[in-house]
Amino acid sequence: MLSKKYNSKSGVTMVELVIVLAIMGILAVTVIPMYSQMQAKSQFTRNRANMEIIKDAFLNHFYHTYSMGTPAVPTPPDSLMTDEWCNTPMDSTKSSKTPNDLFGTGEVPKNSNNNPFLYRSWIDTKSDGRQDRIIMIKDTDPDSPSFGEHETVII
Repeated sequence: MLSKKYNSKSGVTMVELVIVLAIMGILAVTVIPMYSQMQAKSQFTRNRANMEIIKDAFLNHFYHTYSMGTPAVPTPPDSLMTDEWCNTPMDSTKSSKTPNDLFGTGEVPKNSNNNPFLYRSWIDTKSDGRQDRIIMIKDTDPDSPSFGEHETVII
């Protein structure tokens, strides 16, 4: 009587189980790398967009303050945009506005690893005496997909 229970033909055979496991293994080998590549590409695109948003916000702020006769850009000119930096007034003699105040979210965007971008600003003097202010936002996080990428604007 016991032997009849184990002789049932409705179960899964070992061959079928091996085939299913092989198919799942093949799918895992192909899908996981594609997912990782898509994730890195998405993070790269997000980081580039955040750098452009920061650059545009600083540029708009400069032109707004320039039209009032008090052009201002964040200082110091070569710094990571840490939380402390983002909460420091750009020019306390003219306004208490901080870099965080330039963004609707109330904070300067960071990269996909939640690390700050590098902010650089300098003045380039031309041979005819004209001066250009250059602002650069750069990703210096070696673990970021956009490491070394930057956005630059000349004012």
